[in-house]
Amino acid sequence: MGIYLKTPRGTVHWRDLGGDGRSIVLVHGLGGSIANWDAVGPRLIGAGRVAAIDLPGFGLSPPWADWELETHASAVRAFLETHGPATLVGNSMGGLISEMVASSSPHLVESLVLICPATPPRLRDPLLHWPTARRLTLQSTRAIGPAYARRYLSANPPERLVRNAIRWTTHSPARVPPTMVQAFLEMARIRKHFPWASQAVPMTSQSMRRLYWRPSRFVAMIRDIVSPTLVVQGEADHIVSPNAVRWMASLRPDWDLVVMEDTGHTPHLDAPVRLGGIIESWMSRELAREAISA
Repeated sequence: MGIYLKTPRGTVHWRDLGGDGRSIVLVHGLGGSIANWDAVGPRLIGAGRVAAIDLPGFGLSPPWADWELETHASAVRAFLETHGPATLVGNSMGGLISEMVASSSPHLVESLVLICPATPPRLRDPLLHWPTARRLTLQSTRAIGPAYARRYLSANPPERLVRNAIRWTTHSPARVPPTMVQAFLEMARIRKHFPWASQAVPMTSQSMRRLYWRPSRFVAMIRDIVSPTLVVQGEADHIVSPNAVRWMASLRPDWDLVVMEDTGHTPHLDAPVRLGGIIESWMSRELAREAISA
């Protein structure tokens, strides 16, 4: 359990992971929660005060008015408006939402770290993982997606839900710390009783799909971001193709791109030591650059 922040539009559940100095806010991906950051979050406290949030309808945060990406971005903005500007660290959908916040509210985002950020797929991409693409398309399809999610959640015990999620998102499931697996199980057991649990992933996926249909809007958003940005991509990512992320990074040659070998869509789960070192080193370099330019 963490802390509940009440805002005019809704409530956000979050956890203070410790540290001092500059704020670092961790934003999970689709289907995730604050538990996703249990391994890497404590490794970042040397760089600042670290907090992790549950987006509306995910983790222990109740849903807000709808499942639109902009609503999730509003929750992040509300948190930052209360706690001050921060470095946003977002994975997958959390990376996309962090980009939205950085683009629309630059005064709230000091810097960005995007970990395998959700990015529109590229046509004729040889790295596109078709079994995963078909599953994601199904879950984002109107009417079919919510029905599929309800059936999937009711037919599978928490242990299988967690096992499948880890298998789909990591490159080496055996490397995920047992304490994290236990935290995922506890969250899955709690969410089994939430009436909105089956809506969160498919309804939010539909909003992502609508954004992907308008790639020019995505490109404009990326080009509007003024915050220093690090992009970290797993070389074996089956959910967001490394080629799609390289294309996105090519829109911003001033951004730093690191491709991590031997990891997939969630390096904070199966490679937290390496990822923590990459983020800390980059943030230290950014502080030095700021000091020189000041």
